[in-house]
Amino acid sequence: MKKLGERNPKVVAITAAMADGTGLRRFHRNFPDRFFDVGIAEAHATTFAAGLAKAGLIPVFAVYSSFLQRAFDQILHDVCIQNLHVIFAIDRAGLVGSDGETHRGIFDISYLSVIPNMTIMAPKNKWELSDMMKFAVAYDGPIALRYPRGAAYDGLKEIRQPIELAKSELIRKGSTVAIMALGSMVKTAVDVVKLLEAEESLLHLSMRVLQCRLIRKQLRNCRLNTACL
Repeated sequence: MKKLGERNPKVVAITAAMADGTGLRRFHRNFPDRFFDVGIAEAHATTFAAGLAKAGLIPVFAVYSSFLQRAFDQILHDVCIQNLHVIFAIDRAGLVGSDGETHRGIFDISYLSVIPNMTIMAPKNKWELSDMMKFAVAYDGPIALRYPRGAAYDGLKEIRQPIELAKSELIRKGSTVAIMALGSMVKTAVDVVKLLEAEESLLHLSMRVLQCRLIRKQLRNCRLNTACL
């Protein structure tokens, strides 16, 4: 976020009383006039972000996945129906271990993917997270970037294809089986392929791994095959 703020003076950050948990302290220290803590009020934060976007700024609302659920109505009516450029940086996407059941971010894909104009992204590692944030800033419309709790995965550094709408990323070539994964599950998919390849009975299989990268409601029927790679 700090680097994005240095590159683009229109980028502003919003938090709902979670500056430390969402990693916005450095941005706050460097750009205090572009940082807004609205308190425990995710719905207000979303409408506030919509207003900033309408005024020509690029708001990044950093929020835990489970807490963003409180703002569903505002995401739909105030941001997405108007097709405003608001970036939702969704932390704690997926299971969260010791954070507990109330913090499990297991519903965001379901409820965001039914909203018109919303695009959802999920990075496989820390380098793709950086690339997706840059893509989100340059994008024109509502966009959500979901990532899991904890330190970002630093594997698969050698695979870094440009981010494009409706285009998956080929992680591993194969011709008989395709494993399609999203975001943090790409590492799991690669590990699964390695385990399967160790089985003598499966040596005849050639397994492809794809990182789906983006979920977009109007593109949900896009076939992830060689034609769209």
